[in-house]
Amino acid sequence: MSAVTGKSQTSTLLPECLLFEAPSRAWEISTKTAILVISLDTSTQRRGEFSESAAGVDLDWSFFSAHKGVISPLAYNDRDAIRHCGRALFPTEIACYVSHFKCWEWLVNSKFDQAIILEDDVMVDWLAITKLAQFNLSAHLMELLRLFATHPIKCKIVMYRFLSPHCHLVRTEGWHLGAQGYMLTSAGACQLIEKYADITIPLDWVLMRYWEHGLGNYSLFPFPIIEKRVPSTIGPRASVTKPPLFDRAMRFCWRMRDRVKREQFDHWTAERWPLGPSIDVGPVFVDKETGRFAL
Repeated sequence: MSAVTGKSQTSTLLPECLLFEAPSRAWEISTKTAILVISLDTSTQRRGEFSESAAGVDLDWSFFSAHKGVISPLAYNDRDAIRHCGRALFPTEIACYVSHFKCWEWLVNSKFDQAIILEDDVMVDWLAITKLAQFNLSAHLMELLRLFATHPIKCKIVMYRFLSPHCHLVRTEGWHLGAQGYMLTSAGACQLIEKYADITIPLDWVLMRYWEHGLGNYSLFPFPIIEKRVPSTIGPRASVTKPPLFDRAMRFCWRMRDRVKREQFDHWTAERWPLGPSIDVGPVFVDKETGRFAL
């Protein structure tokens, strides 16, 4: 993997240049957070625009070279995708899946505790990302934190004033589309690698399957990143052919079983206040937990 960092355009030592250590508390080990921006090596315009937007930011980050096709240990075939997704995946969806999967592998094999993973077509609230980089997800029983959604999400607030007086931690129910940005722990990445080496659904479908992977279904509202209005590289829906009857039946059965598991989790497993009772007053949660109270 080639790397271009936000602070040093000549550095190639990715683990060292990405190091961001949160201030430690007496009861908490300092957290090492990597910031990875997935981007094709040939996307010079996008890379330039992202680098410009991050100019002056007091954080180390790096481009992570995106992939264009399936590579080991991943596997894909159209039939499995049709039986789960209802259609074969587009080549760009497969490339997106592989690129994120390789980020997870890198995180597991690195010395970092967690990573903030972004795509190169987003606008970033860098103050929010700076605060998140100091926050230990695992210490608060979270392994995955979504930072964006492409469609409206059904959610409940589980911690008011999480990142700022007007940015709350929410837990989603059901669909949460979009993989433009998220925060993932090394333990969470390990679980994703073990469960999802077979590509049968788009990458954002994997991330939202909290009832299956057990990493949590947390997000922030409002989102700390926004997707730019750029042309989509996903193929046109009109080009999708209707799958055979047997495959449609298989998908229907899979969806029904999946819906039962999700409803069971939402109604019987999920705690209402996983981080403790919360009201919309008082200090910001992240500031309090990292020892930096907001003024």
